Amino acid sequence: LDMLIKTATHDLENYDKAHHEEFKKYEMMKEHERREYLKTLDEEKRHQEEAKHEEMKKKHSDHPKVNHPGSKDQLKEVWEESDGLDPNDFDPKTFFKLHDANADGFLDEQELEALFTKELEKVYDSKNEEDDMVEMEEERLRMREHVMNEIDINKDRLITMEEFMRSTEKKEFSEPESWETLDQQPAFTEEDLKEFESHIFQQEDELHKQALELQKKKEELRQQQDFLQTQKQQLEMAIKQIEQKKLQQGHPPSSPDGELKFQPAVSQLDGNVQNHPVGGNQPLTPGNIPVQETAVRPDPVQSHP
Repeated sequence: LDMLIKTATHDLENYDKAHHEEFKKYEMMKEHERREYLKTLDEEKRHQEEAKHEEMKKKHSDHPKVNHPGSKDQLKEVWEESDGLDPNDFDPKTFFKLHDANADGFLDEQELEALFTKELEKVYDSKNEEDDMVEMEEERLRMREHVMNEIDINKDRLITMEEFMRSTEKKEFSEPESWETLDQQPAFTEEDLKEFESHIFQQEDELHKQALELQKKKEELRQQQDFLQTQKQQLEMAIKQIEQKKLQQGHPPSSPDGELKFQPAVSQLDGNVQNHPVGGNQPLTPGNIPVQETAVRPDPVQSHP
């Protein structure tokens, strides 16, 4: 069981790491596309776009204070606004039981992340142009990782009641440091962006070469098709000329396999060939020898004495 838990924990850690890498690429791509777009504008419009960008950043950063995740102030805010309880009656043990949704004795990662919704709503609103919901989910992940690192003593990615109660006894629980949001911690440096763009330009160059190669092959196929079509037309023309010559010479036209298209007419009756009268010097055959009529002579009558 311990090995299974360690394996699952390792897989989840790799998932979080991959998520952070993808988010970093996402942020760099956004900035890359923004800068490339600015290059297409004239000086006046470029200044307008840059001013708008700075205004959006300022609006996004203008939000209420975000409580330190896992701190007493943060949990009391959930207790009051989400649970609807009197903040003066805040009790960590009761809080743990309230948010152990499946009552298994642990706060898992999903149950922890649900505790940060109120804090995230201070910073992000899907209706605001300046707020990016992808960034909100990255912020949620950062908060969960921070609390796990602070409270999860045995690193099994589950928080027990004992671990939770121990965390409430620390000084950081009552007097935490201020929490820096993503807008206060850039996801990448200029060096990171340059390396990322270099990779993009290299990929674009490779794609351009592949596109040219495909266009070349397409042109070659078109030329082959034109050549075959020309050969087909020449062959059809040659066949027509041959048929016309045959007609001029009194020969019936032939079918593509060389056989006559028309056969001499033959009269048939009940399946037997009817012979025509023989005349002139036509040679006689057993089938057309004329039948001669002969008189039938009666046998002589013998007289008896």
